Amino acid sequence: MRIFVIPITRTRWALHCHPANIAPTRLTKWAGVASDKWSKWSAYPRTTWRGKIYSYGETLMDKIDFREYFLKEIPSKDEGALVTKADIIAPSFVAKTEVLKELDLLVKTQAPYHSKWMKISCYLLPVTSLFTLVPVIPNFPFFYNLFRVYSHYKARHGAKHLEHLLESQAFEIVQDSELSRWYGGRSTVGSLQNSDSSESLGSTAAVRSNTGYSTMEPRTPNEIDQESLENGTPLLEDPALVTDSDIAEMARYFDAPAFEHAVRRARHQIIAQAAKPLR
Repeated sequence: MRIFVIPITRTRWALHCHPANIAPTRLTKWAGVASDKWSKWSAYPRTTWRGKIYSYGETLMDKIDFREYFLKEIPSKDEGALVTKADIIAPSFVAKTEVLKELDLLVKTQAPYHSKWMKISCYLLPVTSLFTLVPVIPNFPFFYNLFRVYSHYKARHGAKHLEHLLESQAFEIVQDSELSRWYGGRSTVGSLQNSDSSESLGSTAAVRSNTGYSTMEPRTPNEIDQESLENGTPLLEDPALVTDSDIAEMARYFDAPAFEHAVRRARHQIIAQAAKPLR
């Protein structure tokens, strides 16, 4: 099992788990069947009621905290019976102590959160079961609430399994120097988080090298803000360090198909949270 730590800004990281050797339980098999049926609705035109519901549902799911998706990706102890060790992969400039602190904080805050909301969602099931819009149309409030019960359940158990791996020291932190190449060769985490220099405060511009990787040219916050104004994009208090194209390249480098969608979702959420109004 591989856990990826991908810095998106100086202070926020995306997280993605690429599980291996898992044994799906009956519950996860049922969830997989439901997910496959839902995915088939993507083929309907957006002008049809099925297409509109699918589009709205996908918008709702994209708003779910990316940390919840990460915890759901971690197999529960039942699913991960064969998982005896996790490789935690991070850029070489990110300190191992920072990685452990981030993951430890995550499990301590998210496990009780998902436990609480799983119970609340369960209490709401009888209420949403009463909603019937039209006899021929499924009860979508009920099914969405059922999805939230499952989602909180998976995230809670994922957090518990991650906590177990951390407490039992069943992990190895791999500081990948190749991964650092997307960040312009920064050598210390302090250059991303603690430095007050205009270079470290600036974001980066992706420039393709002959190797196919991105190299980064530091830019000052004023340069980033000016470009944002010209392009009509939100200004960022904490500029992004990687682009969607960089994330696609990382996914190919690590040969992890789900990596791109998960990290891109996290990146978009982090940028939206860091955005400041246009002046």
